[in-house]
Amino acid sequence: MAAPTNSEIAQRLREIRILMEFAGEPFFKFMAYERAAETLENAPPLPALVEEGRLTELPGVGKSIAARIETLARTGTDPYLDELRAKYPSTLLEVLGVQGVGMKTAQQLFERLGIASLADLERALDQGALGTIPRLGAKSIENIRRGMLAYKGRTKRTPLGVALPVAREVIAYLRELTDAQDLTAAGSVRRQEPTVGDVDIVCTSLQADAVVKAFTSWERAEAVLAEGPTKASIWLAGGLQIDLRVLPAHLYGNLLQHFTGSREHNIQFRELAVRKNLRVSENGIVDLNDGRTIVCRTEEEVYAGLGMAYIPPEMRLGIGEIEAARDGTLPEVVELGDLRGDFHMHCTSSDGRDTLEAMIAACAARGYAYHSISDHSWGRGRIGMDPDDLRAQRVRVRELGERYGIVTLCSAEVDIRADGSLDYDDAILAELDLVVGSVHSAFNQSRDEMTVRLIRACENPYVTIIGHPTGRNIETFAGYDFDHDAVFAAAARTGTALEIDGQPSRLDLPSPLARRAKSFGVTFTCDSDAHGVMQLENVAYAVGQARRAWITPSEVLNTRPVEEVLAFARAKRERVADVHASADPAY
Repeated sequence: MAAPTNSEIAQRLREIRILMEFAGEPFFKFMAYERAAETLENAPPLPALVEEGRLTELPGVGKSIAARIETLARTGTDPYLDELRAKYPSTLLEVLGVQGVGMKTAQQLFERLGIASLADLERALDQGALGTIPRLGAKSIENIRRGMLAYKGRTKRTPLGVALPVAREVIAYLRELTDAQDLTAAGSVRRQEPTVGDVDIVCTSLQADAVVKAFTSWERAEAVLAEGPTKASIWLAGGLQIDLRVLPAHLYGNLLQHFTGSREHNIQFRELAVRKNLRVSENGIVDLNDGRTIVCRTEEEVYAGLGMAYIPPEMRLGIGEIEAARDGTLPEVVELGDLRGDFHMHCTSSDGRDTLEAMIAACAARGYAYHSISDHSWGRGRIGMDPDDLRAQRVRVRELGERYGIVTLCSAEVDIRADGSLDYDDAILAELDLVVGSVHSAFNQSRDEMTVRLIRACENPYVTIIGHPTGRNIETFAGYDFDHDAVFAAAARTGTALEIDGQPSRLDLPSPLARRAKSFGVTFTCDSDAHGVMQLENVAYAVGQARRAWITPSEVLNTRPVEEVLAFARAKRERVADVHASADPAY
């Protein structure tokens, strides 16, 4: 079992603190655990502190709590925590997580109605039982009902493709109605997490109260969950929570860094600060030697204050970026502006919503040097193109590309069949500039079968790109199983690019796998998989996932001039054909 992290131990200390208060313990006793938890999150890594017997050197950590922390660190639990859990179900934490349910209300609900879980609370609300609780009026009960819905919403992750447009909408609303400046989506949206728990918005203003008032008055807000002088939370229909934080402009860098996270990144960042005798928060960097507070207008200043390079938000995942930023090895990752084109999009010739001409015109308007139309092959049934249709499209593609001043490559998204063969024969594939090979069927093959299938596709000389390589759908399907390393090695060996598909429902390759593939020397593409003009913007999601995987511009095929793209495809055809010819004289 891996040793618990500082954050995990702090969570257990907070559980003790909550259950102690629930049990009626004195304020000073349970608050000692709260202070210890906060200290621990800002402390150096726990294993060293335990081994060196230095826990009591931490502020607010006495001998008894230090002993409890040590037990938690070594065993993952503690007898006192086990005792509290035996008396009070852990599901009480759900009830206390509902906005509108304070400690005293939760105690009454438990003692009078036996409510010890979210399910219990929901049932009591439906039955009207909460009206029997003294001093719990109709307004309070309605707030609890809304808080419960928001809590359930927070437990359901929202796809980035849904959350980001909402963030942009609320930013536009606040920009129009208030004097707020520096309006930015922070948190998991800014880190380009595939799904998010909520939306964080930060901004600066000298009239924070007016900004908060406008925010809580937004017509889309179903409920106001919290409202204060500089912060507020609202809940939208469907369960998405939006949190707002407003501070003065001179603190913007500290504010944005703090609320971008991730949690693990911020923990490691605070631990580094502690080792330098500093304390960091959204209110500045405090030098504990002289009490001086350093405030930062930009995030670059925040990171420089700890002696490190700026870390792009997508890379703030707690996976080595802190060390890389300190020792100068953090890579310059790909940006949206680096892309010269997009290889994967569809028009009405297959399952797209806009015409071939509309797609070509839109790509030209985006300033692309090139792009390719990749309509589906005929194995996709009514949405696929037969060879005659494909050849006719090739002629039209050349004409329209010249008209709009953009190089439009002839391509197709060709099904990879269950045995790894392709949906068009080699004679047809040879006529195309690029081929995107994708799995669209037989997802239930065994791990070994799918691995062989994908490797065979990589070894086909005409497959330039493997499209959406895991086949995942973020909300409904984790992706088919295969030996990732074996396929990544085959892609690198054969010169086959792996796609990072920007459809918000896909974001495939997922960034952890893309980072693994990077270690094999794989070339990537960042594509929109657009099925209409409006979806061409999806390419930004693909770039976000590439940045999370530390991928540089040189590793992305569509950052290169069109001559190099075509040379990449030709080189693969020649290389793989040579290998086949040497292995089989009859090839």
